Amino acid sequence: MIAKAKVISHGANAIRYSVDKDKAEIVKTNLLPEDISPTAMWARMLALQKKFEDKLNRYHPLKRNMIRIEVSPTSEETQGWTMENWQELADDFIREFDAVDLSAKSKRKSAKATNLKESQYVIALHRDSKSGIMHLHIDANRIDMRGKVNDAHYIYERAMTAAAKVGQQRGWKDAQEVSRQNKETVTNDCLSVLAKMPYFDWRLYTKCLTQMGYDVKLQSDSKGQVRGYAIKRGNSIYKSSELGKGRCLMPSKIESTWAKLHHQEVAKAVSIPPKNTQQPKNITTSKTMPTVDNTPKIRHFDFSTDEFHAYSVDISQNCLDVIDKNIALDADNVFAKISDVQKTAILLFAEYIDAATTIAAQSGGGGGGATSGWGRDKDEDELSWAHRCAIMANRLCRPRKKQGYGR
Repeated sequence: MIAKAKVISHGANAIRYSVDKDKAEIVKTNLLPEDISPTAMWARMLALQKKFEDKLNRYHPLKRNMIRIEVSPTSEETQGWTMENWQELADDFIREFDAVDLSAKSKRKSAKATNLKESQYVIALHRDSKSGIMHLHIDANRIDMRGKVNDAHYIYERAMTAAAKVGQQRGWKDAQEVSRQNKETVTNDCLSVLAKMPYFDWRLYTKCLTQMGYDVKLQSDSKGQVRGYAIKRGNSIYKSSELGKGRCLMPSKIESTWAKLHHQEVAKAVSIPPKNTQQPKNITTSKTMPTVDNTPKIRHFDFSTDEFHAYSVDISQNCLDVIDKNIALDADNVFAKISDVQKTAILLFAEYIDAATTIAAQSGGGGGGATSGWGRDKDEDELSWAHRCAIMANRLCRPRKKQGYGR
């Protein structure tokens, strides 16, 4: 099991994402009603912060006023789980998260412990859109009910330490050991694919790994040469430089690795021409006509929603042109840039729905375009899909309209 944590400023959008995401289930709430909307939950958190604003803003404003945590056990660890099991895991994690003492490392007394158990929070259960692996989203108020700020120094380490402690208590494998085993499995699958390939080709290599349940993202330079790639399965991403003995699966070495696996076949394929071969006297040579390269130009993009989540997208220039032609910036969203709308559309095109909504939220969006049940139609061509992604990106990046109070 692994866990990631950070403090954020876009609390309203974060709660909406956690609670309203397609097939999301509320595991539990703390000091908040379960039957209210995400907006109402955030309003109650803000009301508590307003109550202690003189104390909170005495030296500098508390801008990053929410703690966001992801807790991701492996599918093997949670096989056959009920909602009660997820609630127990949530309680155990909160307890261990609060208990981690980082005061010595941060040289701050406030880092001795956090107090999420007496803070408002909502925990939702999500299912990864591609792998189906389930994980928890925790959105907690940065302050507890007494107005004390939950310390965020080394909060990522706090989350990882808590996850390791909970895993140890449950007899689960250590996260580092799981990572090592996963890398070994991915490496073996890659080598198995190479061994079955009659020749080395990036498209064939990617296709075979995709059929095995992996998500492969190639990174190419301006000349179209593959310079790196990453393999994703579930919530874990592995770079090619992390796989194989001696990094044998990196782009600079992978063809040599394929050749070693096919050494015998390559040796048989080498033929020596006979010495006394006579050439015919009259040889008719024909000039080869130049061919037009109709291969579509592919553009590569690398995006990240935060320091933990990175996404690589390959999109044809034709589809990118459709997106650029149809995206627009809402005049009411003073925080967004046209590049934010483009990023959102491109991520939608690659079916990274979660990442797209996060980018839109970070740019001040959240005013429309629910993504529940939204996706590419079975027989939809790429250009039509690109057009719909552009329109949806415009909606996602639209700011939420403020509603006044009736008199």
